[in-house]
Amino acid sequence: MNFLKSLLFNVQFYVGTSILVTICLPCLLFPRKVVIFINKIWCLNMTLGLKWWLNIDIKVIGNIPSHNKAVIYAIKHQSAWETVFCTDIFSMPSIVLKKSLIFIPIIGLYFLRAGAIPITREQGINALKKMKRKAKKAVDQNRSIMIFPQGTRVHPGISSKEKPYLPGVFFLYSQTQIPVIPVAHNAGLLWPKNSFMKYPDNLRSKSITLKILPEIKPGLSKLDFLAKLEFIIEKNSDDLIKLEQ
Repeated sequence: MNFLKSLLFNVQFYVGTSILVTICLPCLLFPRKVVIFINKIWCLNMTLGLKWWLNIDIKVIGNIPSHNKAVIYAIKHQSAWETVFCTDIFSMPSIVLKKSLIFIPIIGLYFLRAGAIPITREQGINALKKMKRKAKKAVDQNRSIMIFPQGTRVHPGISSKEKPYLPGVFFLYSQTQIPVIPVAHNAGLLWPKNSFMKYPDNLRSKSITLKILPEIKPGLSKLDFLAKLEFIIEKNSDDLIKLEQ
């Protein structure tokens, strides 16, 4: 039964995504707000699929910052879910992502049109310089930024010692001088990394919970900032996971 539920969800999500981005390709010629609207449809397709086939709702705890205020959303990365949902709920911030994702057919064009900040980690300091330029441009246009501090999806239960927080988030924080909003969730229980199968029984509450935490104001040192960010995100993500066990 779980295989069938997962199959139906995956068909709706992935086939629906393919149809949406293909049909709406000409919309890339229009202003960015049109891309934001397409993203809302993409998120709605996913959210309805979760409800219809897996009986899973979404619960948001905390306050969404004003869309007129540029911030950095530092989000725990456990699954594909938060990439879709957070770009919608936070009104399409400029997402920091691996440059290779830009070359995904069609979808990569949407990332670029939405103002993504592609990076190549192997380039070291040059990658940081490019990220700085694009991040400051986003802030100058009053657009927020979205980053996954560990740089990759991490399965629930794997500690930040095994998958440490990378310095890129501090670089953005120090260079842009805007607040960082830590975001925790438990989506990895349902939708693990690279998994065809979805596991709704892992969520006793029948809800994915996203928790928007108080902002970290500019001005902290690198060590203090990274320690505070890691503690807040890891503790709250772990607490949300424990509530489902």
